[in-house]
Amino acid sequence: MMGSRYRMKLKGKKIAVVITDGYHEHEYWFPYYRFREEGAEVITAGPQVGEVSGEGRHGRDGLPAKVTHTVEQLSELSFDALYLPGGIWSPLALRAHEPTLDLVRKTLDSGRIVAAICHAPWILIAADVVRGRRLTCPPDIAVDVKNAGGIYVEEDCVRDGNLITAVYFGYLPEQFQILIPALIEKS
Repeated sequence: MMGSRYRMKLKGKKIAVVITDGYHEHEYWFPYYRFREEGAEVITAGPQVGEVSGEGRHGRDGLPAKVTHTVEQLSELSFDALYLPGGIWSPLALRAHEPTLDLVRKTLDSGRIVAAICHAPWILIAADVVRGRRLTCPPDIAVDVKNAGGIYVEEDCVRDGNLITAVYFGYLPEQFQILIPALIEKS
């Protein structure tokens, strides 16, 4: 049990995470529990409410997660940041889901933080929000970032204003070293 001296840095913050089948388990569960550890409320949203499966070994046979809100419902709620986990199948589905793309655009336009990791920049590209912005991603989709007008940066984690990206789950600690202070700044 944590002592009373532990300060919950994100107490009172609400973080929205958007996933669907084929999400990367590390890139969902690490942020989910890290945000909660810091006192934030975490809302998991997706195209539909219900159980979704993580990437696992074969694409969509991994750990289950519960989606409690649709993306459309999420757009009606107040939240402080939007987190987009990677994987392959989840970002592929979400980049074709117009309500998710609209949510990403509105969140960035409002000045709230959007964080994406691994292949989640596919969602940012489809939302047409990377033009002129610095971001990082796995090297295999760097050409997609460049073709969409983004400035690909070969670093573990990159912050460009209210957009924070990281290459993959191995850099979650680096991303959270930037993300948590960024959320505190927004208080």
